Amino acid sequence: MGEAGSIAGSVIPALSRERTGFLLSRIFTSGALAPYLWGLVIAAPVCAQPAPSTTDDLGRVLQLNAPPTRIVSLVPAITELLYALGEGDRLVGRSVWDDQPAQVLDVPSVGDALRADAERVLARNPDLVILYAGSDNARSVEQFERLGVPALAIRIDDLADLRRNTLRLGVLLDRDERAIELWAAIDRELDAVGAATAGLEHPDVYYDIAWPPAITVGSGSYLDTLIAIAGGRNIFHDLGTPSPQVSLEAIVSRSPEIVLLPGGVDGGSVAPRQRPGWDAVTAVREGSVRTVDAALLHRLGPRIGEAARSLARALHPEVPFPESTETGSTRRSADDSDDSP
Repeated sequence: MGEAGSIAGSVIPALSRERTGFLLSRIFTSGALAPYLWGLVIAAPVCAQPAPSTTDDLGRVLQLNAPPTRIVSLVPAITELLYALGEGDRLVGRSVWDDQPAQVLDVPSVGDALRADAERVLARNPDLVILYAGSDNARSVEQFERLGVPALAIRIDDLADLRRNTLRLGVLLDRDERAIELWAAIDRELDAVGAATAGLEHPDVYYDIAWPPAITVGSGSYLDTLIAIAGGRNIFHDLGTPSPQVSLEAIVSRSPEIVLLPGGVDGGSVAPRQRPGWDAVTAVREGSVRTVDAALLHRLGPRIGEAARSLARALHPEVPFPESTETGSTRRSADDSDDSP
């Protein structure tokens, strides 16, 4: 039914279609009734944006009145996702750890990502705060809830979390199709790396998160999955926690062929060859310690395909892995969109 028909149905429902059409033509041409009728036309219902809702990773239902336009993100990976979706303009506050992409440094920092400074966050007048769903943030979640500030508590610890949060942001921002496209691009890049390494020999790998004490990755970490995609075998895959502490004796007994040493922004661990007793580790003794980019690998965000590719190069330097523009091209197409939030 057209707009005029809708008005007719509410004003004179008992009249026949022919009579209704006649009266409408007289009404629209009547100077006396024109202001009244145009008021009805202006007031007629229009298709508004749906009020987005989701359930966060604490089991709380978040119901927004409209897609948020002033977001404070205290999760660096989520901040990157916002830009990858082409929605960086909605970001009005970030944590001190949010440093990618480069333009995010122009956004005011509100302090630490954990135990948020509520006063600094509220000064940004947010209509959504996104923070990590951990015990350190439990009080912050309660505080924002008490103050009436919508807060989304999320976990982003494995690839399933990354997928869920990508699609969740699409729902909240009314950018569902972009989110689906972005995740599809990430997934294709991971599949491409996995396909390129599938036929290669998978060396036993020790991933050196920290020392001392020796902390590595278990099957509860997305890094365990990335090692497998990149063509390696994590020697502590059987440990279910994300970051288990292990003994030197356990490392020696599992005889890794390669030790991966994160370097860069949050690296800086003492080189294994300089650690007491580590010359008993096969990879250290044979000089097979390889440095990887901690800043890239230690953030589970839209660049995870790039991270998998860089890890594959570290494990298989003899194999030419071509550059991929898969995820990057999706990010550019989102940024180039002139759709307004």
